[in-house]
Amino acid sequence: MARRFSIPPLAENNLIRNSCFGQGLSFFRHSGKGNAEVLTGPPNFCRLTGGILRHGFDVDNQIHADPDSVFPWHGSFVFKFRARGNGRLRAGLRWRLSYFRNETEFQVVTTPEYELADEFREFRFEGTVEDHRASINDSVCFEILEGYADITGISLYYPEPVHEVVFDRPHIAALTGEEIRFRCQGAKQLLCCYGHAENELDPEIIDAPRGEFTMKLPGIGGEGFRFVGIGSSPNSRKSLFVSTPPAALLKQMRRHRFSSRPRHLLFFGDSLTAYDAGRNYTDIAGSFLPDSWSYTNAGIGGDDLTRLCKRLQGRPRTYRLEDFETIWEKIPDEIFIFYGANDTKAPWRTDYKVPITPPELEHELLQGILEQLRRHAPEAGVTFIASPPGFFPYQEERNRRLREIGAQHSLFNMPEHVLAYNRVMRKFAAGNGCTYLDFHRECARHPDPKSLFIPDDGVHMTLKGHLTLAAFLLRYLEGRFPARK
Repeated sequence: MARRFSIPPLAENNLIRNSCFGQGLSFFRHSGKGNAEVLTGPPNFCRLTGGILRHGFDVDNQIHADPDSVFPWHGSFVFKFRARGNGRLRAGLRWRLSYFRNETEFQVVTTPEYELADEFREFRFEGTVEDHRASINDSVCFEILEGYADITGISLYYPEPVHEVVFDRPHIAALTGEEIRFRCQGAKQLLCCYGHAENELDPEIIDAPRGEFTMKLPGIGGEGFRFVGIGSSPNSRKSLFVSTPPAALLKQMRRHRFSSRPRHLLFFGDSLTAYDAGRNYTDIAGSFLPDSWSYTNAGIGGDDLTRLCKRLQGRPRTYRLEDFETIWEKIPDEIFIFYGANDTKAPWRTDYKVPITPPELEHELLQGILEQLRRHAPEAGVTFIASPPGFFPYQEERNRRLREIGAQHSLFNMPEHVLAYNRVMRKFAAGNGCTYLDFHRECARHPDPKSLFIPDDGVHMTLKGHLTLAAFLLRYLEGRFPARK
């Protein structure tokens, strides 16, 4: 199992989508008396004249974006919003509790009643989630008690965690019925969640003073298991994910043999690399690599080639420039570039005809990126991973809803833009001594391509998608760094 190095996540990961109503009432729903209307500013705000305005969390996005920070139990949360008006307002937060066979109940907390004034001011509400069954942030709501309220700038986040819980690995791949072993240091308790998609059994709490565990995986449904180590301080928690891939795929992945010489891999990417920490393709592949190997996941959600190029060049004021301050402390043997999801998105204002990174700009950026990579790691191999096709019908349906409300938006995974992006990358790799891995073709010839991408947007990968890319990478790495015969 290779050792993982990661760039630090954002300290405050806002779980509220459309927090300033730039997309109308997307992710919000009004019920009861009165009305909810979005008015343009600055700032944009929602005028609530009665009833309840509820924000339903994008659960798929939460689970994929930052699995540790969105797990509510033992978390101290901060809920903030700005409001003005005439009257009184109260807000509430709701968490979904996990029970045997997905029977669902909710834990609800409410804020104090707030008196509103003519000018916007910030309201802040903090607390801790006490129930160990609280597995998902479900919703927040605003209720008018009297008068009306203008609301904007909503955020819910869990402050940066205390890093006192450490697993000896981020991921294990195994079959149900197999015995697994792992170590967890710094945890007072271990929460066993049986199943990602389905809670076939109630979550179970195990006291964890010894830190070493051996257990047999129960033969239940779902994609796998999650073990959450809970420390003594709020937000001190860490997850270990256990995936249960099909037996044939797992056998194939276990069969690979690699050089025992120490190797270090460096992965640059957007959210397809940054999301699903502990169960994404880098961590799955890493669990099959030799103990002498290591890897760094330098993926950043929302990233594109322009940002990557500027960050590598050290340009001031580049988004999350500080994240790359230490990535060259360990010089890589192989560098992977996995971009395209944001580069190929096409804004509505161009009638979806011009992607964010047109082909001519893409070539220029790739040249700048490669110059920086060879300056920092001249002996490293550079491998470009083709942008996958995604599942475009999911994206079309999502954008149909946004068009209906007149919200600004972009269309991802348009086939013509993805294919053009990959053509430029393939040609550039061939002309500059780099490797091109055609993950787009790998997805297209999968027996069930739709299953590789989440229904929420058709862009981000499911666990099956991550397993597919991990298996693809392991085949390549075995050829790149073969075991000595």
